[in-house]
Amino acid sequence: MTPSATTITPTRLQKTTVFSVVVVIAAAVAVLFLVNPVDAWFLPACQFHRLTGLHCPGCGMTRATHQLLHGHVLTALRMNAVFTLAIPLVAGIGLWRLAARPEQRPAWKPIYTWLIIGALIAFGILRNIPAHPFTLLSP
Repeated sequence: MTPSATTITPTRLQKTTVFSVVVVIAAAVAVLFLVNPVDAWFLPACQFHRLTGLHCPGCGMTRATHQLLHGHVLTALRMNAVFTLAIPLVAGIGLWRLAARPEQRPAWKPIYTWLIIGALIAFGILRNIPAHPFTLLSP
């Protein structure tokens, strides 16, 4: 076997880590399915909103996830449109990257990070403008 044809096998620690992450995510999804975040005292509230009264770009994500798990897509969009629309986009990119051979995977460029940060800042500003149609963006 040539050095370029060797396969890399995951270690036991890597397998355990992946399994643990999957279990934690599954438990979190189960809790969000069973418990309405509006009524749950034990789920964390947005500290930015609590301190400033403004909605951060992440406000409403927990409630949107709960609504999505129950099949209420329009209500989830109302809670946090950017998060709800990002889920299928991120899932599609992830599946594309998993399915592609390493040499065909698109490279992540720093401009992508800056575009995402800019979009989140813009969303955070727009959802706090107290005029129609911007009020539709607040949870």
